[in-house]
Amino acid sequence: MMHKILTLIDQKILKFKEIKAHCDVPCGVYDPINAQVAAMTVARMTDTITELEAHDQKDHAGARDMDYHNKITRMIDEKERSAELVKHEVRIIWGDYFKAPQFEAHPGLHNLTHEIMMVASKCKQNVDTDATRLLMKKVNEFSEIFFSTKSIKTKTVKYHCKPNLDIITPDL
Repeated sequence: MMHKILTLIDQKILKFKEIKAHCDVPCGVYDPINAQVAAMTVARMTDTITELEAHDQKDHAGARDMDYHNKITRMIDEKERSAELVKHEVRIIWGDYFKAPQFEAHPGLHNLTHEIMMVASKCKQNVDTDATRLLMKKVNEFSEIFFSTKSIKTKTVKYHCKPNLDIITPDL
């Protein structure tokens, strides 16, 4: 009943124009930088966990033991959060931004997205430096495809924060 009333008001009184949206936010707002920074953070936290383990394993007595566990817990938490952020950001761009023309131009995009999800999960499950480097590589590939769909040239630079891995950026 309410739908009929609102439809009548719309058609007879207000006469709204029909509008359609094809994405959650206005086009052009999408950017893979959040996924890239999150992947870099996963790599950094993994490196730091490995470094802390090697440095602190010799003395785990009393308060020092508590400090060690606190540091490790915080690093693991950040590694987990950042790996999940990679997955979230890539999923948003893959699901909301990319459409049929981009998938046709980049037929490996579905597989690349799935690989990112799998490697990010591996980074959450383990302390694996090689997996973090692979995650960064895959996220960079994803970023390069994203920018190519906007006809934006890219360049590879060393990221300014440790572990100073390569990152794809727009060449503006």
